[in-house]
Amino acid sequence: MRTIHFLLTGLALFALPLRSLGQGNADRFGDLKAKIATLLSPRLQPTALPEKPANPFTVLMSAAPVSVTTEIPVEPVPIPTTLDDDQILAFAVARLRISGLVQRGGVTHLLINSASYKEADLVPLRAGGDTVYYIRLVLIGDSEVTFGYNQSTLTVKLPN
Repeated sequence: MRTIHFLLTGLALFALPLRSLGQGNADRFGDLKAKIATLLSPRLQPTALPEKPANPFTVLMSAAPVSVTTEIPVEPVPIPTTLDDDQILAFAVARLRISGLVQRGGVTHLLINSASYKEADLVPLRAGGDTVYYIRLVLIGDSEVTFGYNQSTLTVKLPN
């Protein structure tokens, strides 16, 4: 007799959740549809823009007067037409983009203008028009590099 009561109680407890699920199907998506409607309604029915919107580029005038100073025009210094080797080397090295050092097969290469060069290589540099200067890589150290052009040399610290 006790086993029958246990079976009937278990059956009743099992059937209770199934009955409640069947009743909730009608309103199952009601909250979701309301949420979608509130989020989508401003997109489907937007508010009208004003006929003449405010200009965001208006300049607000300050209360203090602005004084205008006149500057003396400075004439540019003419570039000399003949350059010596030191000037050419300084000009060329200033235009190089040194990226870093690379070890390849035990030989140190220097990354200049997205290309790698080792000691005694020539680095081409175009300087306005058809003029091309070839700067020699004389010595690559751990923290500095020495460039050469004809008889002049210039030592530059490497970027960290």
